[in-house]
Amino acid sequence: MTAQIEIISGLHDKTPAAILVTTPTQRILLDAGGSLEPGADDWPVPDRLDAVLLSHDHIDHIAGLARLPASVPIYCSAVTARALPPGSNVHPIPVRGQFSLGELTVTTGSSGHAWGGIWFHLNVPGGLFYSGDVSLESALFHFDPPPPAAVALMDASYGLYDTPQHQQLETLWLHVQQPVLCPVPPSGRAVEMALLLARRGMSDVTMDDACREMMTLMAEDNDGSLIPGIEHELRQRVRDLPSLTADAPVILAADPDGQQGIAGELRRRADFRHRTLFTGHMNHRAREQHQRGEVDFCRWNVHPTRRCLQKLVAILRCRQLVPLFTPVDDAVLWQQTLGCDIFTQPRFRIKHDATA
Repeated sequence: MTAQIEIISGLHDKTPAAILVTTPTQRILLDAGGSLEPGADDWPVPDRLDAVLLSHDHIDHIAGLARLPASVPIYCSAVTARALPPGSNVHPIPVRGQFSLGELTVTTGSSGHAWGGIWFHLNVPGGLFYSGDVSLESALFHFDPPPPAAVALMDASYGLYDTPQHQQLETLWLHVQQPVLCPVPPSGRAVEMALLLARRGMSDVTMDDACREMMTLMAEDNDGSLIPGIEHELRQRVRDLPSLTADAPVILAADPDGQQGIAGELRRRADFRHRTLFTGHMNHRAREQHQRGEVDFCRWNVHPTRRCLQKLVAILRCRQLVPLFTPVDDAVLWQQTLGCDIFTQPRFRIKHDATA
């Protein structure tokens, strides 16, 4: 069996995830993301899709589904399925397990990035690993080591950045000594930020309704994507969570771009004096605001650092790696750093000997 990989979107920049895997009998789309940049062009929808595998529920991985035929089977975790358009042809799969997809066996595991977030391993020749978004540093989300794979399609959103999460937490702690509004994805770092700030004694962190509801749901249902036993601490945090007020010292609000919902409403108020603190991807508008000094930025690691990428390469024992969602200006440096061949072309073929 051979398999052809076409990275429709997600190569060379932080663009939506959409990767087509073609075998002699199937055409499978890995994620179907929407753009994080307002007004960006849509990626071209491939024809004759047999299935879509979704890694998690963030917009740059699922928001392109509306452009696909409603009849295409979608395989995702039960948590991710909650965020999909009504009428989607959903086939829930376990966060950790295996299922058959035609002639393929697909193995899944928790990605450490979001509630219900999973990676995929396809048993094409040598093995193919797709990370979706992945993190090895979360204090909330569990990471399952994947089986070996000769080829890895890997989240490398931070490039070769290598500041570990514990150092980033120290920097974040300095930022939250003043009143801040943090736009965050509810199923991602919103709950983890509230959890770790509370562990440091900051019990007056508040959340908007969407983030509060997400924490409540996580406390009730560890689907395998959360660290075992942490739901007990989450239940305590839900009980202790103060009501949302505009003068709370730290406000976590559910729009990652900081333009819509509670975040947008507060920022448009003339009497709102909080600094807006971005902790993840900033779109073009947010980057311009940061350059003008209107907003602050402190990264909260939800993607792999250089050392995490090196660990993943060692776990997978991969020979070829495609860095996704990041520019790759010097492939030789990446190859020397990670110790495997780096692919930067949008199309290649996996053969019996797992070479391109």
